[in-house]
Amino acid sequence: HDAAIGLSHDGQLLFLYRDDNGDGNIYQSELTGESWTIPEKLGPNINSPAWETHASLSVDGKMLYFISDRAGGFGGRDIYRSEKLQEGDWSAAKNLGPVINTKYDEDGPFIQADSRTLYFSSKGHKTMGGFDIFWSEMSGDTSWSPPENIGYPINTVDDDIYFVLSADGKRAYYSSMRKNGLGEKDIY
Repeated sequence: HDAAIGLSHDGQLLFLYRDDNGDGNIYQSELTGESWTIPEKLGPNINSPAWETHASLSVDGKMLYFISDRAGGFGGRDIYRSEKLQEGDWSAAKNLGPVINTKYDEDGPFIQADSRTLYFSSKGHKTMGGFDIFWSEMSGDTSWSPPENIGYPINTVDDDIYFVLSADGKRAYYSSMRKNGLGEKDIY
């Protein structure tokens, strides 16, 4: 199973999920001219023996937000971040903490172009049902505001997930399961 899970704001770096025999890992590929490089697995500070997926890179390319269900989290899938080091490696992953992560699943992180506003889906905060989309703002370098549900009509009683916002903040895309949809989850 391979999936595109994130794209840098300049469109030059693609993050991919690959199921490596039950061990989900994050890979990256760079656009060189009109061709993509062969995907390379990110190092052990991102990928662990657990399941890693869904990545979002800050505009300056220095911070990667991703999902992992590794040991030591708050439960289920949590959001972590890793900083790009000067030599090009990623720093040890840091859990975003209990303001963002709950004992249930968080998924689909997206860091907005301002590099301070994080959108993500959660089953653990005050939801309407299933996954709902939330946002939180970072103050300082590590402190997050309490997540706010973006509300109806975006969020429903079913799963609403994988929210991404255009750089100008005027368009958003996300996945949702709705009665008037064409299948299970559709893109809105």
